[in-house]
Amino acid sequence: MGWKIYYKEIKLTCEKMLFGGFGLSRTKHGVVFVEGLLPGESAQCNATRNVSGILIFTASNILEKSPHRRTPFCSKFGTCGGCDWQFMDYETQVECKKEIFESTLKRTGKIYEFPEPKVYFDAEKGYRIRAKFSVNEKTGEIGFQSKRSHDVIKIDKCSLLTENLNEFLKNANANKPKARTIFTIDTKDGVVSSLDRARVGRVSVGEYEFEVNGNSFFQSNRFLTPVLANWCAEQVEGSENLFDLYGGVGLFSVFCSKKVKNITLVETDRDMARLAQKTFEINGVSNAKAIASKAEDYVLSESNHSPDCIIVDPPRIGLKKRMIDEIIKIAPKKIIYIACDPATQARDCNFFVSAGYKITKTAVFDCYPNTFHIESGIVLER
Repeated sequence: MGWKIYYKEIKLTCEKMLFGGFGLSRTKHGVVFVEGLLPGESAQCNATRNVSGILIFTASNILEKSPHRRTPFCSKFGTCGGCDWQFMDYETQVECKKEIFESTLKRTGKIYEFPEPKVYFDAEKGYRIRAKFSVNEKTGEIGFQSKRSHDVIKIDKCSLLTENLNEFLKNANANKPKARTIFTIDTKDGVVSSLDRARVGRVSVGEYEFEVNGNSFFQSNRFLTPVLANWCAEQVEGSENLFDLYGGVGLFSVFCSKKVKNITLVETDRDMARLAQKTFEINGVSNAKAIASKAEDYVLSESNHSPDCIIVDPPRIGLKKRMIDEIIKIAPKKIIYIACDPATQARDCNFFVSAGYKITKTAVFDCYPNTFHIESGIVLER
């Protein structure tokens, strides 16, 4: 009732930024989301679509402009789906992500007592060593998906990518490979991609090297990956038996190897588990082993020894309830939860806090500048 009026142009004021890249605005008919506005800005806005019952508006004429607004540095901004916040100065982006993390813990996790997060950030351009490119099946052009559809926006050069990934993109656009998507990682041996899964390369992070192929999951930010890994290693110090669940090719395990006695890395993808074991050998890590298994199945099995510390770095959907229940049953002294979605992280941490754990440390890592994405770390202790 009353919502029809919103398909006409109306004035909205942005209250705060949300995970997902939108700003939040309040009206007499309820909350709406708005694109293209900074906190404190007002604008004439038009409704563009409806997502799960919430209207999405786009700013058309800014009436009150924030001093933190800037001109986007990419001509494709607004159509390409790669970036969300180029119109916001970088210092404000970082502050917004800190506020989103704190707000999500309170609103979604119903957790109100936790240490203020330490925020880590670095260069806002040229940071990405890993990228997923989309291919236009009709033209063969390569780029990123459109902001509002599955259309492919051809990209000749992206400011967020390393020079090597941009060179790969240039060559791919010239050669038009037969693929729908292309996964890539910039390594010291050149770019490895899903076009040639058999080819491997090594990524250097601090004093260590990690073996990857084009389909491997690996942290994308070349500046903050060692910061995140070292932060994780600091948290496990003093532990004896560590489980590194959803461990990928072994980033956290390798960095933690000098801090604990024994490490078991568990990774669903058999190929990545194999690469993790190879990475242990490359770096002379003798106190770690990689297990190819679903994390839930391994933890639920009766054959393993109970750890006193667990690292979880699950997919965006977070932990399954049976995994949470089993971790609580095992009762490790410490849980280190790394996440790329603050909402599922907050939801899961609510269960741990309800079971008697206390959040003793929090951190926000801006691994994806100019986007709304957040990488965050929470330490829970029993």
